[in-house]
Amino acid sequence: MVRGALLACALCCGTVELRAQEDDEPGSFWTALAGERAERRRAIFGLWALHPFEPQFPEVEWTQGFGFAFSQWFGATFINSYDDRSFIAGIERYWARGRWKPLALGIGYRAGLVTGYDENLVSWAEDLPIIPFGGIVGWVDVGPLGVDVFYVYRAITLESSIRF
Repeated sequence: MVRGALLACALCCGTVELRAQEDDEPGSFWTALAGERAERRRAIFGLWALHPFEPQFPEVEWTQGFGFAFSQWFGATFINSYDDRSFIAGIERYWARGRWKPLALGIGYRAGLVTGYDENLVSWAEDLPIIPFGGIVGWVDVGPLGVDVFYVYRAITLESSIRF
């Protein structure tokens, strides 16, 4: 549904690039679900966290951290909401993207591994030093500057970045 709304807006306002889908093509559903390789190379220099479903974290907080993204791979380090150092690494892929010079936007997902969490996040995290994650990412670039919004289990992260 979100993809359809994004496509409708893009068709009315500009251009959109989507992976071609043929219903009779074998595996087209899975290919579309896997998304396209991300081609945004950027340095991530600002992170803010919001936990709308957690009463102990009522406001948006600056999160000390930085990271890099190259092609579909990304990695970052940050101080999480429990004041522990976390490392995150994984892939980022896109389902849809559009460009209206100098504005570019898109939607997709991130999946990977993260460290630095314990049973405060999920009960089984105390037994694992590294836990898997997956979530939805949306992004807007204006020239070389970018803002990403990433939703993952119980958290929304806002990230600022610069392309290189």
